[in-house]
Amino acid sequence: MKLYNKTIIVGSSLVLSFSSTLVIAKVSQEKAAQIGQSLTWSGAEVAGNASGTIPAYTGGFDMSKIPSGWKSGMPYTNPFPEDKILLTIDASNVDQHTDKLAPGTVAMIKTYPDTYFLNIYNTRRTAGATEDAKADILYNATNAILAPGKSGVLNMHGSTPFPIPNEGIEAVWNHVIRWRGGMRVVQNEASFAPQVDGSFSKATRTVNFFFNPEFKKGGPRDDIIFFYTSKVNSPSRLTGEIVLLHETANQSDHPRIAWKYYTGQRRVRRAPDAGHDSPSADADGLFVSDQVDGINGEVSARFSWEMLGKQEVYIPYNNFDMNQSNISYDDLLQKGHINPQWTRWELHRVWVVKGVLKEGQRHVYGTRILFIDEDSWQVGIHDMYDVKGNLWRTQDMFSTVFWDANISWVQAYSTYDLLANRYYIRGVINEEEPYVFDQPGVEGIKGYTPAALRRMGRR
Repeated sequence: MKLYNKTIIVGSSLVLSFSSTLVIAKVSQEKAAQIGQSLTWSGAEVAGNASGTIPAYTGGFDMSKIPSGWKSGMPYTNPFPEDKILLTIDASNVDQHTDKLAPGTVAMIKTYPDTYFLNIYNTRRTAGATEDAKADILYNATNAILAPGKSGVLNMHGSTPFPIPNEGIEAVWNHVIRWRGGMRVVQNEASFAPQVDGSFSKATRTVNFFFNPEFKKGGPRDDIIFFYTSKVNSPSRLTGEIVLLHETANQSDHPRIAWKYYTGQRRVRRAPDAGHDSPSADADGLFVSDQVDGINGEVSARFSWEMLGKQEVYIPYNNFDMNQSNISYDDLLQKGHINPQWTRWELHRVWVVKGVLKEGQRHVYGTRILFIDEDSWQVGIHDMYDVKGNLWRTQDMFSTVFWDANISWVQAYSTYDLLANRYYIRGVINEEEPYVFDQPGVEGIKGYTPAALRRMGRR
């Protein structure tokens, strides 16, 4: 498939045109006044679409939908059991729906015509945030600006620096610094890279995100968005590998810092290559580091980003069923792709952003297209092209709602290699422990230093 598909051509009736004039300044007070009126706290359109297939935004997840008897620490069971499948898109009708599908999604259906399909459900706009987070985002609309070289953000509070984006890189930074609860979350997750015949083995890791309580509040650590550790628990050949990351907002002045604990040496060293297209150890060459969370890291260092507009697209959304303990990995993982029976797709408005590899830079991908949900700023789908412009891989981000933390966030994500006929899925928890959210406060920062990493490795 060639790079330009009709779903992303500027000038389509589904795409809004943007001026080619470079704009890096904050928006006017008049534009910002739309937030809370015609725009939501995140800058999304409050109104639904003309056909009624996308509803108006009514505030996010309805807490009355929390299943009876649910307590924090339990699995997040489906709060919408009454929802029925509205439409199934498969090889028999995919050509009728290409205007609302990412090119990678179309390619998956045509690559696996007998087994791959999308179950479409009614759209539920479940993304929300706290009142403090909404106030921060409103402040950002008229104050946040891009750092020199577009390598970060200045003059912002909290999260979502550009709720009314002027250009593509602002939308990408919105994803990197989007609202994700402002807490610490411990994730015990499994990952798989099934072979062509469908056989697989499991790798497990413990991932720890801690959103910095000092972020943009003054002090020596106020540019750190979050602290992150990832400790591999299995297989045995990788056990004990640990990465520590300090993710920063202004990477022109404060580049992100990564450290790695080497089990054989029992030493901690800086890991300057832990990013961009460095391979993920358990992915068998199917996935690179900057695909974690959809896209991450120094997003402006190697790619130039262009805003292609906004479009209605079917993306994975509210995927509760696929994460339940009664769905075994043997049932979830199939030859060529995960079992589509357990996934949920909805029609949402997304920002479409194209990244092109800069002259003189190196990366395995030449172009990437991000489909970013307007309500949460979460990447929903990520299409990746080789340096010749051919579609190579597509990544689906399966979001869910963690209602005790008041966030819509990705749970698992899968990357499909259309040339190798293989895939990699990360973040599944069906046979693992549920997520744990807490708030350790400023004292918790002590657990995210090289010394703490060394202690963690020796336990």
